[in-house]
Amino acid sequence: MNIITCLIVDDEPNAVKLLEDHINKIPFLQLKQKCFDAFEVTEYFEKAHADLIFMDIEMPQMSGMELATVLPKNQPIIFTTAYSSYALEGYEFNGLDYLLKPITFKRFAQAVSKAQDYFSLLKQPVNFKENDILPDYIFVKSGKQVIKINYDSILYFEANKEYVNIVAKEGQSLIFKRMKQLETQLPSNFIRIHNSYIVNINQIQKIVDNHVFIDKAKLPASAGYREQLLKIIDQKLL
Repeated sequence: MNIITCLIVDDEPNAVKLLEDHINKIPFLQLKQKCFDAFEVTEYFEKAHADLIFMDIEMPQMSGMELATVLPKNQPIIFTTAYSSYALEGYEFNGLDYLLKPITFKRFAQAVSKAQDYFSLLKQPVNFKENDILPDYIFVKSGKQVIKINYDSILYFEANKEYVNIVAKEGQSLIFKRMKQLETQLPSNFIRIHNSYIVNINQIQKIVDNHVFIDKAKLPASAGYREQLLKIIDQKLL
């Protein structure tokens, strides 16, 4: 079992105690330190490291979002807060997940499972090869139609609950399939960048911070998948 070391960052003692209790119930989590303000966090990282941070957003002196910008690059963070309005902003800051207080153990365990998947993904070898021989097309059932779509025309796939929207140069097709199942059936030039998006690497125009630009779309690249994407991009970086 791979141990994931973690920090708690929160200025509320009761919130810290609850997170500590949750962490103690997960065998592979190891709590390294409890920090009650930004100064304690930055001081810790001057001397040590933690795989994962559970960090409150609303804190005095420096918010969790502000603190995230001065931590080591791509530091995995699970944000916690009492305000749901911060959810989208949390994901833009490479948050692995976003927990709304009061945090139940069930929801906490789901977030930790997502973090576990993230660290497992980082250890996987990158198998993308420029000369991979790919099938030319697929047939998909969309409504009453069976449509032929060329792989090289597909821009990206977007999850929509129980469906996946295929966005191609010619248009869009909605199919009944889960993203996780689809991911295993695609050629190696398709890579997942977010829980909701799989992109065609050959169609990427640019990557800016945590976003991938394809055609007219600006798609988020979450922390859980961004490292794998950058590994592939580095293979082609001049």
